[in-house]
Amino acid sequence: MAISSHRRRLLFLSPVMPADRGNGLAMRVGFFLDAYSREFDIDLAVIPIASAPEGALEFANRRVARLEVFAHPHPDSHLALVIALKDPAARLAAFRRYGRPSLAGFAHDPVREVLSRRMPLESYDLVHVSRLYIAGLAQAWPEKHAAKRPHLVIDCDEDDYEAYRWIAAIEQKRGCGQNAAWAAAEAEAFGDLARNVLPNFELGFAASHVEAKSLAGSIRKVLSVPNVLPRYVRWRTRRRTAAKTVVFVGSMGYAPNADAAHWLLKDIWPRLRRAFGKPLRLIVVGRNPGPTLIRLAKRRDVRVTGAVADVGSFYCRADLAVVPIRAGGGTRFKLMEAAAWRVPIVSTSFGARGTAFRAGRELLIADDPGKFARSCAAVLRSAALSDRLTRAARRRMTQDYRYDQWVQRVLQAVANLDIAGR
Repeated sequence: MAISSHRRRLLFLSPVMPADRGNGLAMRVGFFLDAYSREFDIDLAVIPIASAPEGALEFANRRVARLEVFAHPHPDSHLALVIALKDPAARLAAFRRYGRPSLAGFAHDPVREVLSRRMPLESYDLVHVSRLYIAGLAQAWPEKHAAKRPHLVIDCDEDDYEAYRWIAAIEQKRGCGQNAAWAAAEAEAFGDLARNVLPNFELGFAASHVEAKSLAGSIRKVLSVPNVLPRYVRWRTRRRTAAKTVVFVGSMGYAPNADAAHWLLKDIWPRLRRAFGKPLRLIVVGRNPGPTLIRLAKRRDVRVTGAVADVGSFYCRADLAVVPIRAGGGTRFKLMEAAAWRVPIVSTSFGARGTAFRAGRELLIADDPGKFARSCAAVLRSAALSDRLTRAARRRMTQDYRYDQWVQRVLQAVANLDIAGR
C-alpha cells in the first residue's frame, strides 16, 4: 500500500499474522487491520507469540505501508528459569512468584527495545495493540516525547482473567489438579496485568458485551465488537452427502477447544450414536490436535484432520455443527461460519455466550452430554428443524454481524478520541 501524505499514521502491534480466514485470532486481528486501513497509513509489527509468522502475507501487505515480522521471541530470563524447573510443584511455585502471564513473558524488554528502534512510538497518531499480553510493548514512554504521545487503543478480545478461571474449573473437574492450579495462577497474573496496564489505554475493544462488562473496571472506555466474518464469505449452498456428518471446528492448541473435543468424543459422541441409531460421521477440524485427542479419535466413524487450508470444504458437507465449549472467552467464529454455510448448530450455553444467537431460534442449547446428544439427534432427524434453525441464523447474521457495520463502529470510536482529546 502506498503511503498517503494526508492520512494519519498508525502502529499496529499483533502477536499473530493478520488474516481473513483460518485461525480465529488471526481473523479478528485481520478485521481490525482491514478497518483501520480505510483511514490510516499502517505500520504493522508482528511479534509471533500466538503462532508462527506464516501465511496471509498478501492480506497484510495489501493493507499496510510497512510490515515488520519479528523472530519468534524467547521467554525472558526469569520465565526461562521457571520453565526449566523439573519438579511440577516447584515450577508452579516459581511461576506464582514470577507474577506475570506466561505469554507476557515473551513480550519483554529486548523485544520492546528492537521495536522502539524500528518503529518509534512517537512517530504515530494511534497505536493499536492486539491482546493484553503484549500491551507492555506500548507502555514505556520517554518524558521528552510526552507531547507527541499517540492515542493508545487495545483489543483485549476476551477477558483473560475470566477465561483462565474457567479453564482452571474445567481442569479441576477433570481431576487434573496441577493443570487447574497453573491455570488459576495464569488467571491471577492476568488480573494483575490488567489492573496495571489497561488504565494507560484510552479505548479498549472486547468480543462481547460480557467481556466488555468484566473489563470495564480496568479501562477508561471499552466497547463490544464481536467477531464478524470477512467479506469474502458468501452464503453458499452445501453439498449433501449420503451419511450424516457432524463437524467441530477449532484450533486444538487452544485449551477450551481441546477440552471441548475431548468431551465431545468421550461423553457425547457415544450417546449421539445410540440416540440417532443410524451411521454417523464426526470430523474434528483444527490444527495441533494432541496425542490424547488422536487416541480418542481412533474409530472408523471419527476423523481428526489437523491443520486445513479451508474449513469451508468441511462445512459444505456437514449436516450439523457442534460447539461443545465449556471454558474460554470471546465469541466463537465457528458459530458465524456454520451460519454462513447454512449448517444447523447445537452448542453449550457457554459456546453461545455473548452472541445474539438464541436457544431454540438460531441454534439449540444443551449443557450435559445426554441432552447435547439428544439435541444433535433431533436436528439430524428433522429436515424441518434443521432448515428453521439455519434460516434464523442467517437472518441473525445479516442483522447483527454485518462486516461493514462493525468497521464503521470501530472507525467512529477511534475518531471520537480526537474529539474528546486526552
